[in-house]
Amino acid sequence: MKDTVASKQILLDGAQMSLAATTAGVAGFLKKRNIPFKELADYLGDKFDSALGDLEGRGADEVMEHLLTLEVLPMGAKVVSSQMAADRAEVTLTPLPPQVVLEKFGTTPDEFLEGFDVTQKEYEAIFRMFEPMAKAIGLIFRHGLKDGREVISLEKASK
Repeated sequence: MKDTVASKQILLDGAQMSLAATTAGVAGFLKKRNIPFKELADYLGDKFDSALGDLEGRGADEVMEHLLTLEVLPMGAKVVSSQMAADRAEVTLTPLPPQVVLEKFGTTPDEFLEGFDVTQKEYEAIFRMFEPMAKAIGLIFRHGLKDGREVISLEKASK
């Protein structure tokens, strides 16, 4: 087979589409079996609760930058706005699954999720996996949909 050269953007789009399809497919599969997708997100969070251990003692802003760079943005979300400080960081994102990527593949988020019988709220439960990770280093992670956008935040836990 001849070596195929693809641009980084094509590879990123393909990876984000594959991740979106896998996430939606798993969510739909679990829903069909009456298992809430949030249970999988909680399970993943518990298994990776020490994943942020190297960031313990760092500010919420530094931890948020880490989560964005290595976890959230690779899923296809884009930052709309952010407020970062050492004690609290909040970021507003485009919702998942990523509309821009899905449109490149000829579908919309609504059509895509409908195909798996999953709602956007059910899909967005994937963010729950960050809760135990943050808690393990003394931070509180919150997420939720607001005005069609995903808002995630980290703040230092009260002692």
